[in-house]
Amino acid sequence: MAIWQVPIELVPANWAEANNYSSELLYDEGGFDTTCAWKENQPSQDLESVFSRILPKAESWSEDLTIYGCDKKHDINIWHEEDQIFSIGFRLDLREGVASLMNSLVNSAIELNCVIFIPGQHVLLKPNVFELKQYVLKSNAARFVKDPEAFLNEIS
Repeated sequence: MAIWQVPIELVPANWAEANNYSSELLYDEGGFDTTCAWKENQPSQDLESVFSRILPKAESWSEDLTIYGCDKKHDINIWHEEDQIFSIGFRLDLREGVASLMNSLVNSAIELNCVIFIPGQHVLLKPNVFELKQYVLKSNAARFVKDPEAFLNEIS
């Protein structure tokens, strides 16, 4: 993932509600993992029909990964094994306009009965483009795009 990309995941709303919108169960010593949320909450919709409206399907390097878009810019990654979904993740390239992609992301979350998980900020939120925008603007990717030198000086 590039520093100018902000990662965003979808998590089933049923799981988020059952866990009081606490994201802590999605983290372990290696980082975040949404597998536990998807285990008992598989989507009933055809994911290809949902995501092919947002970005074009791309060639995947793994039979367990479906990709839409381009890893150098914006993409959607769906990790699965057979019919079991483990993760649905978006990466937005903040060097470009992302307003329509954020709208599409929110609409897909609503259609799939999911909430939005922003791993870098440990937050789960209901699909709302205005709230999503606030978190995107606070992301490390946004801070880097706004002033790369200041961001790099801050972290060193």
